[in-house]
Amino acid sequence: MNWRQNPQRVAWLVLTVSFFSCCLLTVAVPLGVRSFLLYATRPIQAFITATAGTVQLVLPGADEPTAVTFRRAIPERGRVVTDANAKSLLTVFANEADGPVLATIQLFQDTDLELANARAPRFGWSYDPNRLALDLQKGRVSLTTQSISGRPVQVQLQTPHADVTLGSGTYDVAIEGDATQVRTRVGAAHVLAAGREVTASTGERVSVTAGQPPELPVPAALNLVLNGKFEGRLSPPWQESIKVGAGLTPGKITQETADQRQVVRFTRRTEDGAHNETGLRQDINRDVQGYDDLNLRLDLKVLRQSVPGGGYLASEYPVMVDIAYTDVYGKDLHWYQGFYTMDLPKESTWAPPTGEKILQDAWYSYESPNLFELLRETRPARINSVTVYASGHDYDSMVSDVALSVR
Repeated sequence: MNWRQNPQRVAWLVLTVSFFSCCLLTVAVPLGVRSFLLYATRPIQAFITATAGTVQLVLPGADEPTAVTFRRAIPERGRVVTDANAKSLLTVFANEADGPVLATIQLFQDTDLELANARAPRFGWSYDPNRLALDLQKGRVSLTTQSISGRPVQVQLQTPHADVTLGSGTYDVAIEGDATQVRTRVGAAHVLAAGREVTASTGERVSVTAGQPPELPVPAALNLVLNGKFEGRLSPPWQESIKVGAGLTPGKITQETADQRQVVRFTRRTEDGAHNETGLRQDINRDVQGYDDLNLRLDLKVLRQSVPGGGYLASEYPVMVDIAYTDVYGKDLHWYQGFYTMDLPKESTWAPPTGEKILQDAWYSYESPNLFELLRETRPARINSVTVYASGHDYDSMVSDVALSVR
């Protein structure tokens, strides 16, 4: 009744509400659109592949795990579990499944890892990084991450003892008893626990015990290999090591940049069926007595091999490492490790391969057991040389980040 008696007041009220509504919409709509363009995300594709043994995939909401026998997509909140005989490779792509690889995560034996989420900005206007969130409950993983088209990557990895933030680089994270070990091979790892954050830069490691703040970073180990990342000039300290029959074409050694890392590449494609070896040798000449651990590690990728398995005598692989050493009894010996992708035919009578089978066209991070323990009957007292090479007929392989560490 009062409104009918005061139409002017009603008019002013309507005008005022309309004005403020217009102002609010004028500001809110552009801000909302801007926020959507800058911060909207989309899921990105991730795949799990079994590289050894039986790998279990636990899908969100599932009561029973599923065995992974071939490459399989893994959704957000999917868990990957390996047993004492299994290994797996988790590959995350920035865009399409055959496009640039954002991250590779290698799961070792007895590991339980959940892919909490994997997200990329929906629109190119966003300045946000590509993001991964991982939950490591037990075991050990090796991660390699990289920026794509100038967009950085950020990995949030949670363990029972710490929150770890990783950028582009290469890292190892392991749960050992009631502690988490974080090692940075390349990059920077920010480790947060009990209200304190420390940063492990290249060549450093950080240990976190349950309920305690992280310890200060310490050197990961003493690397006996010089220029294992193959940066700049190779010689010195590396020297070419090529063995091929007289009059035959030797393999080629090239220094390249592949997948944002420096590599050496061994190639030969002649189809002449002739045995040959192509590689790099470095003299070490270091006494290793007094140390407790001796470990070899390297990253490698096999693109092609013509000789299946390890060849007739299980001694020819597209990537091999030869550590020449003198044992505690003064005897000169060799320890070999080979890698291959092609199985022997079922009807083959050749020696079964003794090397490690890996996936073709995928980077693989290898770390040996403690060689002092493995070779305890002929314990190394002096490391004489390290040779990284390809052996066989024809091959195409890459090697990066070679280290022989003592501590």
